[in-house]
Amino acid sequence: MKVVDDNDNNNNDDASNEQSAPNYAGNIIYILAGLPEFLRKPMMRNRLNEFFALQDEDRVEMIRNVVDALPSMDMNTVARLFKTWLELLYEFGDEERDGIFSIYARVMASDVGKVARIDFAPLLDTFNSLDESIRSATIASIKHVLQDMDEERRNLLLKSIPTNLLRRVGLV
Repeated sequence: MKVVDDNDNNNNDDASNEQSAPNYAGNIIYILAGLPEFLRKPMMRNRLNEFFALQDEDRVEMIRNVVDALPSMDMNTVARLFKTWLELLYEFGDEERDGIFSIYARVMASDVGKVARIDFAPLLDTFNSLDESIRSATIASIKHVLQDMDEERRNLLLKSIPTNLLRRVGLV
């Protein structure tokens, strides 16, 4: 993966700037995913603690950066991080898990085109490899978040996710 440097961005055209802007979220994901589990988990726990201490607008911006990066990333690499992330969110509990999933749902519903370009297969395989209690808690949180969304946004989001994925995790 190419790490984009601020100095690479010499063009003032807005569209060009958007495409060549540093992908910090993607870079962080690759770095964390490349770490062994015994290092990755405490680092991610600290990052999640920092995340939960942020103001809502900063949380949304951080998640927007992640969602923006996902369609262009190797999802097998992301899947390693996804597993640790779900395990940690399980440890944090329902309120934090529901809160972060709610932000992801809002951000993803606002740009369903990006969501439709994400390869969810490696994430689903990883999800299915988790302990049943983690899977159940995750699904319960996702269902809770979806129930709290207005119907139009919920339907828009769900239509952007492959039906077989929704079926395999019990959302349809």
